Amino acid sequence: MIDFELEQMMENPEWCLVLSHYSQLQLQTKSQNPEFDGWIIRQNDISDVVKEHLPRIHGKLIAFDLLKFQISGRDSGVFYQLTREGEKMLPKLEKLINSIGAEEGPESDLPYAKSA
Repeated sequence: MIDFELEQMMENPEWCLVLSHYSQLQLQTKSQNPEFDGWIIRQNDISDVVKEHLPRIHGKLIAFDLLKFQISGRDSGVFYQLTREGEKMLPKLEKLINSIGAEEGPESDLPYAKSA
């Protein structure tokens, strides 16, 4: 992972929310079904993310090699899974977000997405 990708993620909190959402779904589903293969159907409603931004966010996460996709069929749709880079980036993002929040105080918010 290069600094540019991390910087872009920090400047676009919605991207972090989408990546985190897929990660949480993967972990939750895996805990319920040990044979789960890790592929999550495309999410079109993610809390605190503008629905119209999701197609572009998915594209950015794929371009940065944080999310991968597969088309399962005409009726099944598109499925997503975090890449190894995506799995490695999440803890770094959480650490940076927590350190920024601690410096700025509990009432501060991260800037809203610059380019969703």
